[in-house]
Amino acid sequence: MELFGVRVLGLNAETLQKVVLSLTVLAVVLGVRALLTVVVGLGTGVSRRSIWARKGVRLVFGALGALLLLSIWFDNPNRLATFLGLLAGGLAFASQNAVLSVAGYFVIVFGKTFDLGDRIQLGDVRGDVLDIGLLKTTVMEMGVPALLNPDPHHWVSARQYTGRVVTVTNAEVFKQPTYNYTRSFNFLWEELRLPLRYDTDLQRAEAIVLAAVREATAGIIEEGHRELAHLRERFLIHASELDPRAYLRLTDNWVELSVRFLVKTYGVREVKDDISRRVLMRFREEGIDLASATMELVRLPRVEVRTTEAPEAVEEPLPAHH
Repeated sequence: MELFGVRVLGLNAETLQKVVLSLTVLAVVLGVRALLTVVVGLGTGVSRRSIWARKGVRLVFGALGALLLLSIWFDNPNRLATFLGLLAGGLAFASQNAVLSVAGYFVIVFGKTFDLGDRIQLGDVRGDVLDIGLLKTTVMEMGVPALLNPDPHHWVSARQYTGRVVTVTNAEVFKQPTYNYTRSFNFLWEELRLPLRYDTDLQRAEAIVLAAVREATAGIIEEGHRELAHLRERFLIHASELDPRAYLRLTDNWVELSVRFLVKTYGVREVKDDISRRVLMRFREEGIDLASATMELVRLPRVEVRTTEAPEAVEEPLPAHH
């Protein structure tokens, strides 16, 4: 076929017909997919169900469009089999991470590793899942306590948003452990550690801390028992102690009072702040002081000071003037 006097190799009437038909198929598929995506989202707002419904529409019509294009260009089954074999071999050799990411997508979605809105930690990335794509997962990052991960890049030292959106390839589920904070049990056990002097009334201090914890976590224990009952119906789990507990540990400088309590996955920092304020106020009322690192000098070393007298200066006579 000649175009503006130039003969175009491989372009004939049949090829031109396939090109026009392919463009028509693409236009129809993309148009119907966009229309159905809008219709699915009408009246439902942003929810996990509506997001997955829109994703399903896009995947189905994407697969349908690919199948129609293959049918147009490879009407001969032998040619299609040869093309798919070459394509699979090329992808396996040149795009191993992409193939692994697609496999990771099916592990995440059908293996129920995590879902949209779940709070997860995948490798070194911690946060809430915003989107799960065919190749990558998008996460709204949250901070990391300095004691757990002293990384200067995490300037927020709590489980609160940093404002950064992190993209992780789905292939990481095969390489890194995945922690899910909200999948089956939407609660966490937290601990608050307080250093106390050895001459402190430990029973009174323990009673004050436990009372503050119970006041700050009122209602959470009942919800936790209900979710734990549902969890026992699905898994063999022995955790049953949801009430706050206090523990003592002896150190070289102080007695460490640790209190263990149940909190919801979201809002942990607010709960610990409330408990700390209550404890601090009541400790001041009771005259209880928190301990700090101290140093005791048992014996001063002996110091000897020796002085020597300077030699007396000898006066020299002044030279005579003539």
